[in-house]
Formats: sequence, C-alpha cells, structure tokens
Amino acid sequence: MTLQYGNLAYFFYPMLTAALILGLYFLLRGRKTSVRRAAVSVLMLLNLFQHFFKAFLYPQYWGKEFDPLLVTAYNLCAFLIIASPAALLGRSEAWKDFIVLFGSFAGLVSMAVPYWFVGKSFWTWEVFRYYFCHGLLLSSSLLTALLGLHRLHWRNFWKMPFLFFLSLILVCFDFIAVSYFKGTQEELGSLLYSYNPCWFFHPVEQFDFIVPVIDFFTPDIFMGDAASGKPYTPLLWYFIPMYLLIAAVTFAVTALADRTRFREDLRAFRTKVKALKESLKRK
Repeated sequence: MTLQYGNLAYFFYPMLTAALILGLYFLLRGRKTSVRRAAVSVLMLLNLFQHFFKAFLYPQYWGKEFDPLLVTAYNLCAFLIIASPAALLGRSEAWKDFIVLFGSFAGLVSMAVPYWFVGKSFWTWEVFRYYFCHGLLLSSSLLTALLGLHRLHWRNFWKMPFLFFLSLILVCFDFIAVSYFKGTQEELGSLLYSYNPCWFFHPVEQFDFIVPVIDFFTPDIFMGDAASGKPYTPLLWYFIPMYLLIAAVTFAVTALADRTRFREDLRAFRTKVKALKESLKRK
C-alpha cells in the first residue's frame, strides 16, 4: 500500500494514536496523581528508549553503518523526546508549558504532513518508527495537560518563543558536537547550512512565498540576497516574525486553556487601570 494524503494509510497511525490518547484519558482521569504521572512517564521513557536504541530495535538499521547523530537531539522532535521526561519531573513551569505545547504541535504536524513518505510504500519499518515516535510524543505531551499533571499558565506565553529558539541552538550545538566526534568538522559549515533545522540558517525553496512577509519585519542587514551571494544571518533573519507568531499562537492557546486565571488577571488589571484613572482625576 502506498501512502497518499487522504487514503487509508494516511489515517492508519493517527487513528491509532487518537485511540491511545482517548483510551488512556478515560482510563486514568479518575486515578491518583501518582498513577497518572507514572503512566505518562512510561510513555515518555518508552519514546526515549526507542530513540536511544533505534539502531538495535529497528531492522532497517541492522547490518548497516549507523549514524550516531540519529540517537541525539538532532532535530526539534528528537530534542522534545529527550527533554520531555526531565521537564515533567522538573520544577520549571515554562519548560512544562513548552513541552505540552510544542510536543503536541510537533507530533501532530509530523503525522499530518508526512511528506518524506508520501508516494512511498506504507508497510515499512521506517514508516512505523516515524509514526511510533511522533505518536508517543503527541500522546505524552497532550496527556500531561489532559490528565491534569500540568496546568498551562498564560503568563508564560512570551517565554515560549525564547525556549523554541534556545532549543534550535541546542540542536545546532548537538550537530556540531557529533560532527566533530565523527571527524567531519572540515565541512561543518556547509553541513549545518544544508541541515538547516527549522529554517535556522535560511528559508527553503518550497516556502519562498513567505520570505517577503519575513522581510517586512526583519532589518535588511539580517536578510540574505541571492543576487549578490549575501548569506542570511542565522536565526536573526526570521527572529522577529517567528517570535511574534509563536507568541500570538501560544497566547491564544494558553489564555483559552488557563481562562480562569486569565480572567482573574484581566479583571485585576482593569481594576488597577480604573484606580489609576481616578487617582489622576483627583490630581
């Protein structure tokens, strides 16, 4: 069977993931916090295990030279898989927000747009691995919020873009470290440029139509020029529009998910503004 947008193969693994999320939600929602936390932790650790030991678990890697980069934080999804257990057990509310939001989004988008496999055979180990890891990422991230293990806080929305950019920087450092270990540092610059995680170094040809929008927000000094050969400034070439986009989306999502505290804070803000106006009138 060939995977195509809209056919049975396209919906097969997403439907299994949705069934897993719904099943675990209804099974665990009334259980103790320790039980719910243990269940989500198992999903995260299972994903972490399959990520670190994929060379031994999946037949497509057997008998071949294995790239050690594939068991590191070599892209954003891999970083989220590795960081999820630490974030769940840690104390940082912002990092937990980040994992819930970006883990859910990354897992969902990866399964919704599997463009690496469109037009190719569906029943392969690589397709299974792809959907398995992203399905676990989506399930564990979303269930963290659905089961009440973490409550999104709308006040953290402005931090989410910074954590996103920090994650990309860590991904790039991971690539540099592994490449140095492999002895490919001579061509590291070109490798990083071609690797280009989340458009870190330059836009991609398929989305050239977005570049004028980015150019509107970004100072010319950071934008590249194909005619003169001027390169894009890494990260800074899309920092402003990407920050605004992520902040706006996360504000909308967190304000909706955390609407009680949002309304209380909004009410308190209006009270302060009203008191300030009355104070100014007396003067």
